[in-house]
Amino acid sequence: MIAEVDKYGARQIVTDPRRDMGISSGTGYEVTQSSRFRRTFGVMHGLLAAADRHLNKNTLGTLRELCRMHDRQSSLFSGMLDRGVVNIWGANFDFIPTTGDPELDKRVKDYIARRMDKYYADASGVRDFTEIGQTALRAIWNDGDCLLIKRRDGSVMPVEADQIESPQVLGYDGQSRRIVLGVELNKMNRPTAFHLRYRPVSGDSGLVRSTEQWRRVPAKYGIYAAYRKRFNQTRGVPFLASILGTFDRTNNYLDYEQIAAEIGAMLGFKITKNELYNADEENIEDNDNTDSSFGKMQKMEPGQIFELLVGEDVDMFGSQRPGSNFSSYIETCCRIMGVGLGMPLELVMMDFSKTNFSSSRASLGEARRGFRLWQKFSEGNIARPWYRWQINRGIALGELPADERLYTVRCQWPAWEYIDPVKEQQGNAIGVAMRVKSPQECIRERGGDPIEVVKEIGEFEKMLAEVGVEPGKVRVSVATGRTVEDEEEGEEDKK
Repeated sequence: MIAEVDKYGARQIVTDPRRDMGISSGTGYEVTQSSRFRRTFGVMHGLLAAADRHLNKNTLGTLRELCRMHDRQSSLFSGMLDRGVVNIWGANFDFIPTTGDPELDKRVKDYIARRMDKYYADASGVRDFTEIGQTALRAIWNDGDCLLIKRRDGSVMPVEADQIESPQVLGYDGQSRRIVLGVELNKMNRPTAFHLRYRPVSGDSGLVRSTEQWRRVPAKYGIYAAYRKRFNQTRGVPFLASILGTFDRTNNYLDYEQIAAEIGAMLGFKITKNELYNADEENIEDNDNTDSSFGKMQKMEPGQIFELLVGEDVDMFGSQRPGSNFSSYIETCCRIMGVGLGMPLELVMMDFSKTNFSSSRASLGEARRGFRLWQKFSEGNIARPWYRWQINRGIALGELPADERLYTVRCQWPAWEYIDPVKEQQGNAIGVAMRVKSPQECIRERGGDPIEVVKEIGEFEKMLAEVGVEPGKVRVSVATGRTVEDEEEGEEDKK
């Protein structure tokens, strides 16, 4: 607050917006609509009615449940999730300390590797840190956010997104704390605490007991990651929410076509009666013989041959399902969903049979740009906060020295396979020869540690020297990327 004097000599208090102005929250883009036909009820809360103004936790809950249901029951939906998680986190994620001191790097590396084990990283002892990161990313794509509670023993306890709530959805509690959908905020819209709902279940049935309790956890004791699409957004939006409409229609179309094809494959028969038979039908007396073919419903055993009545003919239904446009329609729908996820059709369908090297490289290049953004998101919101917390614990417990260099680290993300190994290696050779790329960069792109690779090469050459084998050297042409020996052989063949 600052004081100013107006032209009449009166003092007035003026607010400095750079210092005292708070940020509004809880009235913006909290969640998206769960259906294209649904409109929220913002007018009831004194707000302008719009599709993205909700103040209703049921909308967010509906989106989460739809994503979880499709993840459990749909191979297409679950497969798209798997492709994203595998390409972003992979199976060989690791922390590479970069303190500048090899001995200190090794000491930190051994300490972090031990803490990444499932018996130390997970409170339940089920997942190691890489698997925790994969599951957290999957939760963000399905639920919109994920909270990992830091425990005193150095492990984390994952919390479901539905548990982050409080008795009041939006407003102030009895202690004048502003809470939005279970997240306590300061005036700058920064989370200061999380209100967790404890819902005990009984037995294997999963039934929730009537007694419910809430617990307040300060934000410093949690690692919170949320997918936000607008400023001042409190809770995260499920990343997969944008494709739910298209996926529902595509999934229904698949179900209907499969059911129709299944019915067509059941060898259904029809009995046709001619006009003469229909005219004399009232003169034919029915009997109680269950083997008679005169009844309305017929049942055939495999390979059965039976005698028809006079004027009857039996024909088999012809199956025309799925239709001729089935494949093209499904591919179009998968392309549309792939746009929302940043994945090409080849990656969504796991089918590269209809593409060439150039188009595969271009489409996968775009997908990998999106994967790198999610790697950066995971690094800043999950990996590095966990790493700093473990370093702080190691220093406090005396297992690591008090050195600020311990916090310098590089996250090693999974490597992506070469589309064409020969061309990729030739490109790397040309880049290294022209000094626009380093060998270390090439090794990191393959998911390796340059120091470890160099050590292994040295050990291999030492092994060759011990048995008297001279290590071979490969020379690569800058112009063509081919080995010099191959070019020389080619010139001799031309002569």
